[in-house]
Amino acid sequence: MQEIYNAILDYVKTLEIIDTHEHLPGKEEYLDKNTDILKEYLIHYFSTDLLSSGLSRENYNFVVDASKPLIKRWEVVEKYWENARYTGYGRAIDLTVQELYGIERIDRSTIEKANELFLKGRSDSPYRRILKEKCKIRTCLADNMDLESDRRYFTPVYKLDTHIFFRNIDQVRQLSGEAGVAVTSFDDWLELAESMIERAISRGITVFKSGLAYERPIFYEKANYTQAEEAFNKIFKYFHLPDWASRELKIKKEFEDYMMHFVLHIINKHGLTVQFHTGIQEGNGNILGNSNPVQLSNLFLTYNNIKFDLFHISYPYYGEAIALCKMFPNVYLDMCWAHIISPHSSMEFLSEFIDTVAVNKVSAFGGDYCMVDPVYGHQLMARQNVSRVLAEKVSHGIFSVDRACRVAKMMFFDNPVEIFNLKG
Repeated sequence: MQEIYNAILDYVKTLEIIDTHEHLPGKEEYLDKNTDILKEYLIHYFSTDLLSSGLSRENYNFVVDASKPLIKRWEVVEKYWENARYTGYGRAIDLTVQELYGIERIDRSTIEKANELFLKGRSDSPYRRILKEKCKIRTCLADNMDLESDRRYFTPVYKLDTHIFFRNIDQVRQLSGEAGVAVTSFDDWLELAESMIERAISRGITVFKSGLAYERPIFYEKANYTQAEEAFNKIFKYFHLPDWASRELKIKKEFEDYMMHFVLHIINKHGLTVQFHTGIQEGNGNILGNSNPVQLSNLFLTYNNIKFDLFHISYPYYGEAIALCKMFPNVYLDMCWAHIISPHSSMEFLSEFIDTVAVNKVSAFGGDYCMVDPVYGHQLMARQNVSRVLAEKVSHGIFSVDRACRVAKMMFFDNPVEIFNLKG
């Protein structure tokens, strides 16, 4: 099977791909300039593994403080780094420094040289060098709240959550200013949401995103207008508070449920795509059950004209996600983040997916990073994982090597182009 795998991987490595999800800053000039390799690489993901392994929060804060001596910080984190090196997050980092900096792995003997090369590369057009030249990415779908992101690298995604879930009163005032709608009633809030979404669509936005699985269960019941209005009107009790006061908002679930259906009704009329975070939440601690994709079934049934893209293979609920994708014509699955969450589970998922669902309904890669370097390691792992699964299918006589290569191109490029309306 190794020969089959090599043949498929050789082809897959040549593919230009679509990156279905990134959190990178919208322009290179927004990249953090006060940084180094430890601060940058531990923004998220691998840091979660280090903390899970036993690194204290206090020591983590020291390790990512770029003003402190690099080798002293490495000495603090080294034990935990070695513990976590073989996770998907750790492997993506080692693959990254191997290709970008010619260093086999980050360890005590290489950390200073790796940092020197990282800082040098930071001034050498990292988006062009890494995203385009190294990763061969046509475009990244960017969830960064910046609709003016550099279109050479990014296709902006519109985040729906600010219309649905309140954190504080300043959020209401900010959106009121952006939309040019004075919010004095629930009807004003509905007008604001509709006008901002329609304005985004008129500017070419074709993809929307909800990440509320971090905040609440993703079951959105049908609430009526009166319930939602009553819940919304509680915000006016907070308007008088001064700037220095705590202005966190607690709004009932009926408002959030109503607003999710309201915004999806708008998007449904346009036949566009909505990405939903499903499955594991990033970080150390959350309520995993809030993110089970079966909770979205009523939305799939109601909004038939929306393409629902379920993120992260809904790990660890990927069996349920595959069943939903098989049941609903308007449900698609997305392997963004998945290859580094669990390389093994990603391959197991894809093998079962191919046995169960039409191959045009999955996208193979999304980096899902806030930092640019490890996108390289992640996309390489994705190419390797997909090639291994396809090679296994060839060895079992399911299809030929040529067909496996065509399926790989579908998953890495053709499918996301269709799912996310990227034609042209």
